Amino acid sequence: MKFDLVLPTALTISLALMAAGCQKPAAQTAADATAAAADAPANATAPGGAVSPPQPNGAVNTDANATVTDAAPASNSFTEGEAKGHIENAGYTDVTGLQKTPDGIWTATAKKGGKSVNVTVDFKGAVTAN
Repeated sequence: MKFDLVLPTALTISLALMAAGCQKPAAQTAADATAAAADAPANATAPGGAVSPPQPNGAVNTDANATVTDAAPASNSFTEGEAKGHIENAGYTDVTGLQKTPDGIWTATAKKGGKSVNVTVDFKGAVTAN
């Protein structure tokens, strides 16, 4: 009968000693975390390690307003307000006469630099002056 109590008691004591021996003081844990963060590469994230930067796949034209010279016709899902927002974000003001053509291009008249110009917005959000 004494043997039945000795094994659970010994197991409990062993586990408690192992747990106590595995713990670090809070100050040491914080110092280790600071040192690990300083040693981490600049592009490392939290759990999972370093992450490669995203590669462009052509689905989004990130410099549409800088390099596009022609509006690309296609199905356009922009609302009138979104199309107007693209025009205004490209630096135009006083957007009037905004209409969507059958080939999916939004057209309008807008002002930039004090001059009134015709502008278009294609399905990618690229704004061009005509």
